[in-house]
Amino acid sequence: MRKIILGLAAVAVLTAGCNLEEDPVAVQSADPGKSTGKSSGAAKGKPFPIKLTAKRARASKSVLSDGGALSCAKVTVTNQTKKQLEVNPLYFSITDTKNTKHDSSSALGEYEGQIDTTELAPGEKATGLICAKGNFRPKIVAMTNPLFSEAARAQVA
Repeated sequence: MRKIILGLAAVAVLTAGCNLEEDPVAVQSADPGKSTGKSSGAAKGKPFPIKLTAKRARASKSVLSDGGALSCAKVTVTNQTKKQLEVNPLYFSITDTKNTKHDSSSALGEYEGQIDTTELAPGEKATGLICAKGNFRPKIVAMTNPLFSEAARAQVA
């Protein structure tokens, strides 16, 4: 009986950390009012809790820049929830047209105008640049929450 209980406890511990398949976060279209058709939730009229828009942009390099290529998007985050929303430049990533994900921390501090680290009240919005090292065309910008699970995605216009 003791072996059965220990076995069940071991199985419970091992499966507790498994990531069950979660529905992917819907990609918000670059065209207002249009759905990308990648998720059923937002496409059926439900508003996105975090509205994220992105547009290709160029950044002015800062004094900390090493002179390498940067690919950037200007993002606007709008808190459409009833709770405070944390925004941090470390919470963003850029996926290029070849579906390669680039972390925004790779270029942190190398350009002017990055999105501020802030907390948005319901209805507030923040705008700024997100960049990653390399010369590529941004396709999707993703934002995570403080626990680093994806919270919002948007096509880059």
